[in-house]
Amino acid sequence: MPFSEEGISPSVVADFWEGGALLVSTLQRTILFLLADTGAGHRSAANAIGSAITLLSQEEHARWSESMRREMQPSVDGYEYGCLIDTFSPPNYRIEIVDVFEQCSRFPLREIVKLYAPMIRLSPQLHGKFFQQMNHEAMVKAATALGSPFIQSGLHHLMSNIEPDIIVSVHPVLNYITLQVLRKLGVPIPFVTVVTDLISVHTAWFAPGASGYVVPTEQAKAFSTQKGIDASLVHVIGLPIHPQFTCTTKQENDISERLGLIPHLPVVLLVGGGEGAGGLYTAVRAISQARLPVQLLVVAGRNEELHTRLQRIRSRLQVPMHLFGFVENMPDLMRISDVIVTKAGPGTICEALACGLPIILCGHIPGPESGNIAFVEHNAVGILAQRPREIVDELRRLLQPGSLLLPHRRENALRLSRPHAAFAIGQYILSHLPPPDQPSLWQRRRVSESKA
Repeated sequence: MPFSEEGISPSVVADFWEGGALLVSTLQRTILFLLADTGAGHRSAANAIGSAITLLSQEEHARWSESMRREMQPSVDGYEYGCLIDTFSPPNYRIEIVDVFEQCSRFPLREIVKLYAPMIRLSPQLHGKFFQQMNHEAMVKAATALGSPFIQSGLHHLMSNIEPDIIVSVHPVLNYITLQVLRKLGVPIPFVTVVTDLISVHTAWFAPGASGYVVPTEQAKAFSTQKGIDASLVHVIGLPIHPQFTCTTKQENDISERLGLIPHLPVVLLVGGGEGAGGLYTAVRAISQARLPVQLLVVAGRNEELHTRLQRIRSRLQVPMHLFGFVENMPDLMRISDVIVTKAGPGTICEALACGLPIILCGHIPGPESGNIAFVEHNAVGILAQRPREIVDELRRLLQPGSLLLPHRRENALRLSRPHAAFAIGQYILSHLPPPDQPSLWQRRRVSESKA
């Protein structure tokens, strides 16, 4: 029992009023997100869910505090605490986001992972072939066995040090090895996989033995059942995007003025993902040469070479261009835009849908992004336009005065979007945690070992 016969025991994890001041709960639950920084999408997903959980926690604490204010009546000698019996404060959540290969692996595995960015820029077709060849359970198990000696001990140390109450994977290559380490630890920590591929899903996402799997589409769930995963463990919730996409924090006019945008001139946002892939350079030149009545917002991401090349031609362009590197204010940029030109990254697609942006896909990474093209076109929210001329023609169709195509695609985008997916995923993750009146699994193990 969390309470002693004399009243509230020292171990009870509940907030309470003392002299009118609310004391913060001492109960903490730790949520460990595992990822690999191959592209920005996986970290973005972890950050989105983590931020949503933080907001859910704040809301939960606010409701509890208000409930305490209503229930607790001042007495002559101070506050009565009897109403706290069987009333627990929500726990605080410690969010840990770890790049497993960077923090837990050793040579040569760590260096091999770093080849991802140059591969998708210089040889995307090679990446596509590798994706297909590895998209079999036998190949995944073989790769896991091969890489295990270079990462297993580091991952074991990470878990033992952090003592997570739940582990959430947002990257496919980590799932088999993580479940192996959990079995060796002997602590039944819940393990949840959040799939960040929309349609072209890799079999490595669905390692048998996870507590649950969160997928963004029905197609992804169908793939999981083909791989033998119990359908009751697979939940179609959506792809997590940052809570900033669900709430307007700044006025669009203020953002436009700060950037120096020309009023009433359509804004085209060009994005190449975290690595700046997708043929942005040729797209910018084609739009400029066509002298389209638009202004451009170009996000080069981490691609410094692309940023430099665009900077060199900036003064010669026939359209206004605002050039960015890796940005943290993508919600602002999307809200003030009329159309987005992007490669077929799942995160950017879902963020654009939440903002009601028609999508022009200018490229994709063969393999994981191949199915996203059909997803965009089938749902009538955009098209694939890989050639510069096709991009220009589609912009003309969308932005010509009186066009019905632009509002039609906006409506389809908003209808298809799941802007609150991060919150729903956060609630699902929290549902796996121990109740506030119970110790963590790690504490239970220590008690059990002390009695042995």
